[in-house]
Amino acid sequence: MHGMEAVALDLLKLLKEKYDYKTLSKMTGLPVSTLNRYIKNKTMPQTQKAKRLIEKVAPLINATELIKEKALIDQEDVDIYGVVTNPSLMKIINFFIVSEFSGSKLTAIMPLDAHSVPVSAVLATTIDRRLLLLSERPLWDDEDAITLTYKVPGFVEKFKLWLPKEAISSKDSVLLLSSFLMADSLVNSIIHMLQKKGASIAGLFSIVAREQFWKKVLLPPGSRKKCLLLV
Repeated sequence: MHGMEAVALDLLKLLKEKYDYKTLSKMTGLPVSTLNRYIKNKTMPQTQKAKRLIEKVAPLINATELIKEKALIDQEDVDIYGVVTNPSLMKIINFFIVSEFSGSKLTAIMPLDAHSVPVSAVLATTIDRRLLLLSERPLWDDEDAITLTYKVPGFVEKFKLWLPKEAISSKDSVLLLSSFLMADSLVNSIIHMLQKKGASIAGLFSIVAREQFWKKVLLPPGSRKKCLLLV
Protein backbone atom coordinates (compact mmCIF):
# COMPACT_ATOMS: atom_id res chain seq x y z
CA MET A 1 0.00 0.00 0.00
CA HIS A 2 1.28 3.46 -0.89
CA GLY A 3 0.73 6.85 0.73
CA MET A 4 3.03 6.63 3.77
CA GLU A 5 4.71 9.91 2.81
CA ALA A 6 1.39 11.79 2.72
CA VAL A 7 0.26 10.23 6.00
CA ALA A 8 3.50 11.23 7.73
CA LEU A 9 3.02 14.84 6.64
CA ASP A 10 -0.62 14.84 7.76
CA LEU A 11 0.37 13.63 11.23
CA LEU A 12 3.11 16.26 11.49
CA LYS A 13 0.67 19.00 10.53
CA LEU A 14 -1.79 17.79 13.16
CA LEU A 15 0.88 17.83 15.85
CA LYS A 16 2.02 21.28 14.71
CA GLU A 17 -1.43 22.57 15.72
CA LYS A 18 -0.51 21.66 19.31
CA TYR A 19 3.29 21.95 19.48
CA ASP A 20 5.86 24.46 18.23
CA TYR A 21 8.73 23.54 15.92
CA LYS A 22 11.26 23.27 18.75
CA THR A 23 9.11 20.75 20.63
CA LEU A 24 8.37 18.80 17.45
CA SER A 25 12.08 18.66 16.72
CA LYS A 26 12.73 17.04 20.11
CA MET A 27 9.88 14.56 19.55
CA THR A 28 10.95 13.50 16.07
CA GLY A 29 14.70 14.02 16.12
CA LEU A 30 14.41 16.10 12.95
CA PRO A 31 15.92 19.58 12.55
CA VAL A 32 13.50 22.50 12.72
CA SER A 33 14.44 23.43 9.14
CA THR A 34 13.46 19.97 7.88
CA LEU A 35 10.17 20.01 9.78
CA ASN A 36 9.42 23.45 8.37
CA ARG A 37 9.91 22.20 4.81
CA TYR A 38 7.73 19.13 5.43
CA ILE A 39 4.87 21.01 7.06
CA LYS A 40 4.87 23.73 4.39
CA ASN A 41 4.86 21.08 1.63
CA LYS A 42 8.18 22.26 0.23
CA THR A 43 9.55 18.72 0.32
CA MET A 44 8.42 15.21 1.27
CA PRO A 45 10.21 12.43 3.19
CA GLN A 46 11.24 9.31 1.32
CA THR A 47 9.24 6.16 2.09
CA GLN A 48 11.60 4.71 4.71
CA LYS A 49 12.01 8.07 6.45
CA ALA A 50 8.23 8.51 6.39
CA LYS A 51 7.73 5.12 8.06
CA ARG A 52 10.23 5.95 10.81
CA LEU A 53 8.59 9.32 11.32
CA ILE A 54 5.16 7.72 11.64
CA GLU A 55 6.50 5.25 14.20
CA LYS A 56 7.70 8.17 16.34
CA VAL A 57 4.65 10.41 16.20
CA ALA A 58 1.80 7.87 16.02
CA PRO A 59 1.96 6.96 19.75
CA LEU A 60 1.37 10.64 20.55
CA ILE A 61 -2.11 10.50 19.01
CA ASN A 62 -5.03 8.78 20.77
CA ALA A 63 -7.66 8.37 18.05
CA THR A 64 -10.14 6.58 20.31
CA GLU A 65 -10.27 9.44 22.81
CA LEU A 66 -10.61 12.00 20.02
CA ILE A 67 -13.55 10.06 18.58
CA LYS A 68 -15.21 9.91 22.00
CA GLU A 69 -14.88 13.69 22.26
CA LYS A 70 -16.53 14.35 18.88
CA ALA A 71 -19.13 11.56 18.67
CA LEU A 72 -22.43 11.64 20.56
CA ILE A 73 -22.80 8.21 22.13
CA ASP A 74 -25.66 6.80 24.19
CA GLN A 75 -27.23 3.40 24.77
CA GLU A 76 -29.54 3.62 21.76
CA ASP A 77 -27.57 5.42 19.08
CA VAL A 78 -24.23 6.89 18.01
CA ASP A 79 -24.02 10.20 16.15
CA ILE A 80 -20.77 10.10 14.17
CA TYR A 81 -21.36 13.36 12.27
CA GLY A 82 -18.93 15.39 14.37
CA VAL A 83 -16.18 12.87 13.60
CA VAL A 84 -16.55 12.48 9.83
CA THR A 85 -16.87 16.23 9.22
CA ASN A 86 -13.70 17.08 11.15
CA PRO A 87 -10.71 17.36 8.75
CA SER A 88 -8.12 16.68 11.44
CA LEU A 89 -9.89 13.54 12.62
CA MET A 90 -10.26 12.35 9.03
CA LYS A 91 -6.48 12.53 8.64
CA ILE A 92 -5.91 10.62 11.87
CA ILE A 93 -8.41 7.91 10.93
CA ASN A 94 -6.87 7.72 7.47
CA PHE A 95 -3.49 7.10 9.09
CA PHE A 96 -4.83 4.23 11.18
CA ILE A 97 -6.41 2.59 8.13
CA VAL A 98 -3.22 2.92 6.08
CA SER A 99 -1.18 1.51 8.97
CA GLU A 100 -3.55 -1.38 9.68
CA PHE A 101 -3.81 -2.51 6.07
CA SER A 102 -0.29 -1.68 4.93
CA GLY A 103 0.90 -4.56 2.78
CA SER A 104 -2.61 -5.56 1.72
CA LYS A 105 -2.97 -5.86 -2.03
CA LEU A 106 -6.30 -4.11 -2.08
CA THR A 107 -7.65 -2.68 -5.32
CA ALA A 108 -10.82 -0.92 -4.16
CA ILE A 109 -12.55 0.63 -1.15
CA MET A 110 -16.26 0.21 -0.47
CA PRO A 111 -17.91 2.63 1.99
CA LEU A 112 -20.88 0.92 3.66
CA ASP A 113 -22.82 4.05 4.65
CA ALA A 114 -23.05 7.74 3.80
CA HIS A 115 -20.90 8.86 6.72
CA SER A 116 -18.05 6.55 5.70
CA VAL A 117 -17.78 8.15 2.24
CA PRO A 118 -15.59 11.11 3.39
CA VAL A 119 -12.90 8.96 5.00
CA SER A 120 -13.13 6.47 2.11
CA ALA A 121 -12.46 9.31 -0.32
CA VAL A 122 -9.48 10.51 1.73
CA LEU A 123 -8.10 6.97 1.82
CA ALA A 124 -8.69 6.37 -1.90
CA THR A 125 -6.81 9.57 -2.71
CA THR A 126 -3.95 8.70 -0.35
CA ILE A 127 -3.34 5.21 -1.72
CA ASP A 128 -4.67 5.75 -5.26
CA ARG A 129 -7.39 3.10 -5.24
CA ARG A 130 -10.91 2.92 -6.69
CA LEU A 131 -14.08 3.70 -4.76
CA LEU A 132 -17.04 1.33 -5.03
CA LEU A 133 -20.11 3.39 -4.18
CA LEU A 134 -23.33 1.62 -3.25
CA SER A 135 -26.56 3.28 -4.35
CA GLU A 136 -29.75 3.49 -2.31
CA ARG A 137 -31.71 3.65 -5.58
CA PRO A 138 -31.78 1.19 -8.51
CA LEU A 139 -29.92 3.29 -11.09
CA TRP A 140 -29.24 0.38 -13.45
CA ASP A 141 -31.32 -2.22 -15.27
CA ASP A 142 -31.76 -5.46 -13.34
CA GLU A 143 -29.46 -7.40 -15.68
CA ASP A 144 -26.70 -4.81 -15.18
CA ALA A 145 -26.93 -4.46 -11.40
CA ILE A 146 -26.05 -6.32 -8.22
CA THR A 147 -28.76 -6.08 -5.57
CA LEU A 148 -27.81 -6.38 -1.91
CA THR A 149 -30.52 -7.14 0.64
CA TYR A 150 -29.97 -6.72 4.37
CA LYS A 151 -31.73 -6.20 7.69
CA VAL A 152 -31.41 -3.41 10.26
CA PRO A 153 -32.20 -4.08 13.95
CA GLY A 154 -35.53 -2.55 14.94
CA PHE A 155 -37.02 -2.69 11.44
CA VAL A 156 -39.29 -5.41 10.07
CA GLU A 157 -38.73 -4.62 6.40
CA LYS A 158 -35.54 -5.44 4.52
CA PHE A 159 -33.36 -2.78 2.93
CA LYS A 160 -31.64 -2.83 -0.46
CA LEU A 161 -28.53 -1.32 -2.04
CA TRP A 162 -27.34 -1.51 -5.64
CA LEU A 163 -24.02 -1.66 -7.45
CA PRO A 164 -23.28 -2.00 -11.19
CA LYS A 165 -22.06 -5.50 -12.07
CA GLU A 166 -19.12 -4.17 -14.05
CA ALA A 167 -17.73 -2.44 -10.94
CA ILE A 168 -16.45 -5.74 -9.48
CA SER A 169 -14.12 -8.28 -11.07
CA SER A 170 -12.48 -11.49 -9.88
CA LYS A 171 -9.17 -9.59 -9.67
CA ASP A 172 -10.46 -7.21 -7.02
CA SER A 173 -9.48 -7.18 -3.35
CA VAL A 174 -11.89 -4.92 -1.49
CA LEU A 175 -11.62 -3.09 1.82
CA LEU A 176 -15.02 -2.53 3.45
CA LEU A 177 -15.26 0.71 5.41
CA SER A 178 -17.96 1.65 7.90
CA SER A 179 -18.47 4.77 10.02
CA PHE A 180 -20.78 3.09 12.53
CA LEU A 181 -21.41 -0.64 12.22
CA MET A 182 -24.68 -1.32 14.01
CA ALA A 183 -25.56 -4.63 12.33
CA ASP A 184 -23.75 -7.52 10.68
CA SER A 185 -26.33 -8.25 7.97
CA LEU A 186 -25.04 -5.78 5.35
CA VAL A 187 -21.41 -6.83 5.78
CA ASN A 188 -22.31 -10.50 5.46
CA SER A 189 -24.39 -9.77 2.35
CA ILE A 190 -21.50 -7.89 0.73
CA ILE A 191 -19.00 -10.62 1.61
CA HIS A 192 -21.28 -13.22 0.01
CA MET A 193 -21.65 -11.06 -3.12
CA LEU A 194 -17.91 -10.47 -3.48
CA GLN A 195 -17.15 -14.15 -3.09
CA LYS A 196 -19.73 -15.02 -5.77
CA LYS A 197 -17.97 -12.58 -8.10
CA GLY A 198 -14.63 -14.24 -7.36
CA ALA A 199 -13.27 -11.14 -5.62
CA SER A 200 -11.47 -11.22 -2.28
CA ILE A 201 -12.03 -9.22 0.91
CA ALA A 202 -8.94 -7.36 2.09
CA GLY A 203 -10.64 -6.50 5.36
CA LEU A 204 -13.19 -4.49 7.29
CA PHE A 205 -12.57 -1.18 9.06
CA SER A 206 -15.09 0.68 11.20
CA ILE A 207 -14.68 3.92 13.11
CA VAL A 208 -17.30 2.86 15.68
CA ALA A 209 -19.19 -0.43 16.02
CA ARG A 210 -21.65 -2.15 18.30
CA GLU A 211 -19.56 -4.80 20.00
CA GLN A 212 -22.28 -7.48 19.83
CA PHE A 213 -22.51 -7.17 16.03
CA TRP A 214 -18.79 -6.65 15.48
CA LYS A 215 -18.15 -10.06 17.00
CA LYS A 216 -20.66 -11.66 14.62
CA VAL A 217 -18.90 -10.45 11.48
CA LEU A 218 -16.93 -13.39 10.14
CA LEU A 219 -14.42 -12.51 7.46
CA PRO A 220 -12.78 -15.06 5.16
CA PRO A 221 -9.37 -16.44 6.21
CA GLY A 222 -6.61 -13.93 5.57
CA SER A 223 -8.89 -10.91 5.91
CA ARG A 224 -8.42 -8.42 8.74
CA LYS A 225 -10.87 -6.30 10.68
CA LYS A 226 -10.21 -3.25 12.82
CA CYS A 227 -12.47 -0.95 14.83
CA LEU A 228 -11.27 2.18 16.62
CA LEU A 229 -14.12 2.30 19.16
CA LEU A 230 -16.43 -0.51 20.28
CA VAL A 231 -19.58 0.54 22.13
